[in-house]
Amino acid sequence: MAGRRNDLTTGEENLSGTGKVFVGIDAGTTGCTVMVFDEKGNAIGHGYQEYNCSSPQPGWIEQSLDEVWAGICSATKQAVKKAGVPASAYHSVGLSSQRGTFGILDANRRPLMNSLVWNCGRALKSVAAISAEFCPEEHQKHTGMQISPLWSAAKIVWLREKRPDLFDATRWFVNGQEYFLWRMGAEDWATDPASLTLNGMMDIAKLDWSDRILKACGIDRDRLPPVGTPATMVGRLSKAAAHETGLPEGVILCRGAGDQQCAAIGAGVIRQGMAEFTVGTSGVMVAHLDSVERIKGNKLWWGGHGVPGAWDIEGGAFSLGASLRWWRDHLGRNELDESARRKTSVYSVMVEQAHNSKPGANGAMFHSFMASQVTPYYDAVARGGFLGLGLYHERHDLIRALLEGCAQEMKMVFDSFQSDIEGGITDFRLTGGGTKSDGFVQIMTDIIGVPSTVTKERECTALGAAILGAFGSGAFGTIDEAVESMVQVESTFDPNPKLRELYDEQHAIYRGMYEAIARSGQYAALSDFSQKYQ
Repeated sequence: MAGRRNDLTTGEENLSGTGKVFVGIDAGTTGCTVMVFDEKGNAIGHGYQEYNCSSPQPGWIEQSLDEVWAGICSATKQAVKKAGVPASAYHSVGLSSQRGTFGILDANRRPLMNSLVWNCGRALKSVAAISAEFCPEEHQKHTGMQISPLWSAAKIVWLREKRPDLFDATRWFVNGQEYFLWRMGAEDWATDPASLTLNGMMDIAKLDWSDRILKACGIDRDRLPPVGTPATMVGRLSKAAAHETGLPEGVILCRGAGDQQCAAIGAGVIRQGMAEFTVGTSGVMVAHLDSVERIKGNKLWWGGHGVPGAWDIEGGAFSLGASLRWWRDHLGRNELDESARRKTSVYSVMVEQAHNSKPGANGAMFHSFMASQVTPYYDAVARGGFLGLGLYHERHDLIRALLEGCAQEMKMVFDSFQSDIEGGITDFRLTGGGTKSDGFVQIMTDIIGVPSTVTKERECTALGAAILGAFGSGAFGTIDEAVESMVQVESTFDPNPKLRELYDEQHAIYRGMYEAIARSGQYAALSDFSQKYQ
């Protein structure tokens, strides 16, 4: 029978006996989550602060580093207040941040402009400088990444070509993590391989900056932080940052990893065959790799894991949660009013509404490519939309199509892992805010078609950051020990076999419609049109 199969853990809810607590900070794209965990991985404090991205032109996405820092401070104060533990209990802080989003700083490490966000599409033409240096196969073998205008490398080329004044004035091109750790008081000014995956600027064999890519970008190594190691102590919280965050002065600061590697750690994905799919603003699937020799195809990308010296392999669907938020913000007045009346999450209301429609949404379909299609096509100009609409469709059909469309894009990613990794995926986990609804988890499970395990702590990115901080600060002897102590599995969902044929047919149409539009050149034509008449 489909559905939630079994409750696999109970777990203590109280602060563990020794009294140590670990802070995990997840500075994401649309908001910052900060959580305080005990040594068993129980959350005892939580804070969240939403912030915005800006879009000065169609397809461009920027973000203020100062606003993100303010979000970090606000969310941390909330978490500390809710935790209510003495200052002496705080042992470490681990930080996760967006990958592929980079800041542009002067010599005093002050932002010269907004950061360019990972899903910003301004470098569609500037990627030619990378393509001139590498053929696609060579680029992926060298960097672990497909050539794409979404990676940081192409956007640095864009800055050189379109804003030479800012390019010349830039002293540092930085990822979020080292910048925010520096603002907290860190003395070690370095990044790490697990934070560089979406930069497209790393020599995968060396897990270091690629001199060839840097040459194509027109920058030298001295304009980038050196590449360090994940889960490493970088300093202690300064007095000024203690005042801004509410954390005690002197708490140990540790480099965490990129957001998705942290999510993998927080889901316990530290062995071959294990993978997790984080359903957040974006959706990214991460699998552990014992060796890059296990890679059989080229539909995914790979890089350093949050486990020092290990590897991971990834695929993405960059607009999953963002598509749901788009509905909430622009079309979701009914659901917002209902959630306010019932004092519940608007997304829970949306999932309830979706269940008023039949599986298959009466033929309505939603393509979730709101900020490009990533795995497996890497189509930067693809865009989303509702398809197959008829006068008979109702609001709940559209919401179900929205949820099913997001899950169908997830299936495209999952299938790429099954085909491109020797041995495939044998332990599949779902994490992130999108898994807080059992109804949506069941839709995802039914469409992907394999059992999915859900961890007790859904905010696995924050938990993973806290685990890396706990290990990096010496609270645990190994990553395995920390994961065994702090990651708790809650339950497993089984796919409904009665829906297999329906969803397989839907998937073939979902994918076929995308391919027909892409092959005909209409996504590219629409992109040119929007640029021409912006």
